[in-house]
Amino acid sequence: MRRRRLFVLVCCILFALLAAVRLLNIWSNTPEYDEIWTVQHYKDLPVSDVFSDVSTPNNHVLNTLGIKFFLFLLPHHNLSVRLTAFLGFCGLFLILLRAVLLLLKHDTARSAVLTVVLLNGMLLHYAETARGYSLQAFFVFGILFSLLCFALRPPENRTFNAVMWLLCATGACLSVSSGVLYVVVLTGLWAALFVPFRGGIKRIWDDNRPLILAGLAWGLFALAWYGGNYSRFAEGRAMFGDSFHSPAQYLSYCIRSAHETRLIWTLPCLAVCGVLLRKTQHWRICALTGGAMVLMFASALVTKGGPPRIYLPLFAPAVFGIGAAADELLAENRKLRKAALWILLILAAVCIFCSDRDRRKAASPDLAAVFREVVKMDTRIFVSYKSTDLYVLRMLFANAVIPDNFERQRDPEMLLLLHDEFISAVHVGDPPIEEFVDPGAAPVSEDFVVPGEDVRFRLYRLRPIRPGEALDGKALLCFTDDTIPDDIRHWLIDNLGVVNSMIFSPETPRICYGASGTGLDADNLLQMEAAGGKGIFFRVVSD
Repeated sequence: MRRRRLFVLVCCILFALLAAVRLLNIWSNTPEYDEIWTVQHYKDLPVSDVFSDVSTPNNHVLNTLGIKFFLFLLPHHNLSVRLTAFLGFCGLFLILLRAVLLLLKHDTARSAVLTVVLLNGMLLHYAETARGYSLQAFFVFGILFSLLCFALRPPENRTFNAVMWLLCATGACLSVSSGVLYVVVLTGLWAALFVPFRGGIKRIWDDNRPLILAGLAWGLFALAWYGGNYSRFAEGRAMFGDSFHSPAQYLSYCIRSAHETRLIWTLPCLAVCGVLLRKTQHWRICALTGGAMVLMFASALVTKGGPPRIYLPLFAPAVFGIGAAADELLAENRKLRKAALWILLILAAVCIFCSDRDRRKAASPDLAAVFREVVKMDTRIFVSYKSTDLYVLRMLFANAVIPDNFERQRDPEMLLLLHDEFISAVHVGDPPIEEFVDPGAAPVSEDFVVPGEDVRFRLYRLRPIRPGEALDGKALLCFTDDTIPDDIRHWLIDNLGVVNSMIFSPETPRICYGASGTGLDADNLLQMEAAGGKGIFFRVVSD
């Protein structure tokens, strides 16, 4: 008992240090695009609308409700916006700690599970970012834990675990809408692996009555929420996600998603552990967690493939499955027990080394630091921003980013692309359509804007159009001010996209338009320049 208390104390102290770093980052990190969008569009909505406005991926219901609540207590504070996600991370630690203490026997296996899960870089990022993924990671592991405990308890003492399953299943859905898949997959696999169907329907009902009733209650909730908002969910699926047109494309998607979430090593380990423990009951945990991973990735074929982060909730169950297998192997193998401490230390060192790097990779760059470098550059360099970057900068530097953008449209000689290799040109319409224009030339130089931030810049030359020039395959920019005739302005809006569209309005004094030159005639554009006087000029991106 004393050793157990010491283990818990050490775990809590180490987690407190990890959590303190998360709080420091919450206070200091620049808000990301998705966070700003959620705050600006959802925090003032009525609660009923939060549950029904689900067509865009930036309304994670529980996270949005948490933001509304904490901003009411402490307005205009980073902690208020991100506290719900942080609490989800804390909840994951507590339920993981409870699970390893209850279901695992060896401190080495317990420590390994806690270390690997809590030092996952992507999970650390979403612990300090106002999104619903850390909440979903907590609830999805809660589903697994409640099911495993339900199977271990006698039939007359299973009500608590059934209620826990119901709360976690509902929370998994409301944290991110993909939660319904996790509930169905994990519960269905658990039933197939752990329920003795040979006992007959009456035996199944008697043994599993609390969970069956909880399942019916969850089914009514899912039918009401998902069914009642079906058209909006369908609208979101149509707008977002990737469809697959070949096995190679789907396989590439799975590998990339598994690599970014660090799931890529867990499935082979679960397969090996399942084979090694096939004569014990622990193979079922490996089959449950590994099978859930396979089915969740397979679901992308039907529901369209989302970003890698939607698979992040699989990480804790997968690692716990491996930990449970390792715990059994430690009990059977004396030599492995002797080497276990060294294995744990090496594992912890690898996790610590990779965790912050993976967290930074999952996070958006510090755009405040990026913009401070941009404003130092020569004003003859025109900057084409990624739309989401400009959305953030407009919020952070509204009094600086717009004047800086206008000044760079006076006499541009170079083009600077940030983040992407393409120019973002948004065609005005309802809905607006974004065109990604290939510069059609090699950059003059390429480097990082800020050391330590993964934002590359690519610098290209700009030159005037030449009479009779073939523009096919070249990128074209048009710089205008408010003196151009209305017919020219209307032609530009109808035929070209707006660059840096997040600061565009019809009354904007200077507007940059962009498009691929394919299909455009250089002589006609030069005639337009002459008709527009000093209020319009074209530039071509060149080598």
